[in-house]
Amino acid sequence: MNRTILLWGMIGMTLLLTSCLEEGSRNYDETSVAYMATDMTSGRVYGRTLTGKFITSSEMQLMTPGSFQFLRYSWTEEYGTTPIRLGSTSTEVAHADNVVIAGDPVEIDRVSLRMDQDPPETETPAKFLSIDPPVYATDEIYLGDYWLFQYAYEAKKGESANVNFYLIDNPDAGANEITIVIDLAIGGTPEGTSVTAKTDLIALNMSALRARYEGSSTTNTKELKITFKYYMKGRDQIVDSQVYRMTVSGD
Repeated sequence: MNRTILLWGMIGMTLLLTSCLEEGSRNYDETSVAYMATDMTSGRVYGRTLTGKFITSSEMQLMTPGSFQFLRYSWTEEYGTTPIRLGSTSTEVAHADNVVIAGDPVEIDRVSLRMDQDPPETETPAKFLSIDPPVYATDEIYLGDYWLFQYAYEAKKGESANVNFYLIDNPDAGANEITIVIDLAIGGTPEGTSVTAKTDLIALNMSALRARYEGSSTTNTKELKITFKYYMKGRDQIVDSQVYRMTVSGD
């Protein structure tokens, strides 16, 4: 999925959700990742894109809700929009653009955070070529509490790597500010002259982490300070990412 590297340069580190719709003419042709959601009233499948748009199409009705699709699509005013109710009991309605999809969408792999499992031990851990900062929403709704990572690695032709995430520091859930450490491990990356560099995307489900530390308060919050650790080619010591923050309900 080497074409994804073009997308990531347009997005930035964190998806900041402001207004998903703009007034006036909004004709566009773009490439993005979309999270597939369902109108709980009509059952219609629609996409929430990393560019902040709601989109839908006939092809999306065959896509799995909860999946991420990498796709190119276009919209003009003559295509119109479809009203989308944002919850089963909500009266709030958005308008999804009726887009035309070009080419074949690519579904992005999803993994869950391994909460109670140690990362594999090895004397020579496989290493990444690079890892971009994750793209994630400031709430758990828009992207289903997934964080998207783009990474590069080496593999033989026709082969791909497997990536997993392990919670390796599990502090007390009662503090107002909690430091979380997650190990990011890659496997299936042989060394040698026959390998080539590849780029891929993966979606990490962070809902279990939120559930473990989230309280029941409706008035106060607490902050999870999250660091990812991983091995990088050309470096002997494990690399620590910058700190990313997740806000959850307080106790």
